[in-house]
Amino acid sequence: MKTVLNCEDIKLKRLESAAKLIIKFDSPLQLQQLINHGDRKKFDQYLYAVDKIQQSIKSEMIYGYEAQCARAMKTLQLVFKGILNCSIQTTKSGSLSSTACSSSITSSYGYELQGSNHTDHGELSSEQVYRLQSIVEMLHSTGCLGDCIEVYITSRRSAVDARFLRFCTGEWTTNDLQSLGCEEFAAKIRTWILAAYKCYYSIFPGEKQYYEQIFDKVRAVTYDNCFLAIIKDAAIELNNFANAVSSIASFQKLFAVLELYKALVGISPKIQNMFHSESFAAISHCASNTTDCLRTLVRNLIMCFEDTVLNERLNSPPSKGTIHSLTEYTMNYVASILLYKELLTNIIVSRPTKSLGNQEDDNFLAASNRTPLGLHIIWIIMSLRINLEGKTCFSEDSLLRCIFLMNNVCYITRTIKESPELLEIIGKEYPLRLSRNVWKAAEDYISSILQRVLYCLRDDGLNYKFPFFNGVSKKSLKKRLKTFNATFEEVCMTHSYVLDMQLAGQLDKLILCLEDVMLGYMFGKKKATEVAHS
Repeated sequence: MKTVLNCEDIKLKRLESAAKLIIKFDSPLQLQQLINHGDRKKFDQYLYAVDKIQQSIKSEMIYGYEAQCARAMKTLQLVFKGILNCSIQTTKSGSLSSTACSSSITSSYGYELQGSNHTDHGELSSEQVYRLQSIVEMLHSTGCLGDCIEVYITSRRSAVDARFLRFCTGEWTTNDLQSLGCEEFAAKIRTWILAAYKCYYSIFPGEKQYYEQIFDKVRAVTYDNCFLAIIKDAAIELNNFANAVSSIASFQKLFAVLELYKALVGISPKIQNMFHSESFAAISHCASNTTDCLRTLVRNLIMCFEDTVLNERLNSPPSKGTIHSLTEYTMNYVASILLYKELLTNIIVSRPTKSLGNQEDDNFLAASNRTPLGLHIIWIIMSLRINLEGKTCFSEDSLLRCIFLMNNVCYITRTIKESPELLEIIGKEYPLRLSRNVWKAAEDYISSILQRVLYCLRDDGLNYKFPFFNGVSKKSLKKRLKTFNATFEEVCMTHSYVLDMQLAGQLDKLILCLEDVMLGYMFGKKKATEVAHS
């Protein structure tokens, strides 16, 4: 005979099954299945069983299941912590097996739980988010959320910090950064940029999404006391590094500073949008102030470089009048400035105010209609030319002084003409002035040659006198011809130091013409001597 169960009996049977399921998942092995994200069905069954008993207790349909319900709440709190702890260990270990979590978590019941199948680098998988969200809703509805909020904040802050520390930006003071070489400093800046972009474009938005998904229905959890509390330490450390950079004093580090400034300007809208609340406004204000300080720093570093180019007196000209290291360094520096032309155009907004000590150059700058950045570049090149002119006093040879100026000013002019961007920003007028400087040095070079040659052709010491006869000493003339040849060879040797082929070719023509004239003059004297002796 078939037994017919009434509705109450069916409900009771289901509650008993739910209670047994709750007790069953109290074991370490079964509890681990609630933490792992490989079997959602069992997880949902457990939540359904807990909800079933909870609702029955609330409706006073049954009695005596309060212990099972309390046990279930503790289990869910443990599962909540277990999921978070596995994600932290994933972050710290760097990379994990796809089948097993390398960490262990110790429960309040005194046994270890092994997690598995977790996302790398501290990210929560969609399955983990689903389970955390479901647990929060269940615990919140029963008033048993307890310390889960604080556990979540602590856990996710550790995950963020661990991911952030992978970049090893560290805590650096201005003195620390100032002591670094240019390459090391640039490497630190690149690391900071990578960390900042990773944080503001990936880590922080990801944490915000987790917060919104998991605590969507919990009013006690707010944007400030949860999400911002999780990310604030990393954000502050990023700000502190950038702020330390804003006080360095080395123009060699200008371009790394510009990279930092460019990156900070790029992420500033995200910083302002993320830390908009009154409680955390200091972070956005700090980032804004640091951006302003970096802008001022860039101006100061460029002015420091300008002063260095104008006043550098350490290195004398090369022995053969070739390109000076200051010339190469300055023009390479200018070329690097152009890589940041758009950025610097917005930073350099005032004309040069310092005098070059040269009225002609000062007047040219005052009358020029170039942009402030263009005028500063012209000022740098003018300073270089003035410095090079000053260095010629270190050379005792007038020919080498002229060659040094010709080579170096030619190098500057050629660099400008070969760079359309540089020519565009400084205009065509100043390169023409530089070309005139080259030809002035070339004229001085020819003039110096002429003076040397004419000295060889002087009459003094060639003539001898008798009471009834004046003549030219053959011996003296022969000696003078040797001196002329030696002088001319010296001129030809120095001429080979001229690096610009076009200029060298034009000087060749002038020197050859000079040689023909002088030799004709010398042989004329020689012929006169022969007539006198015949």
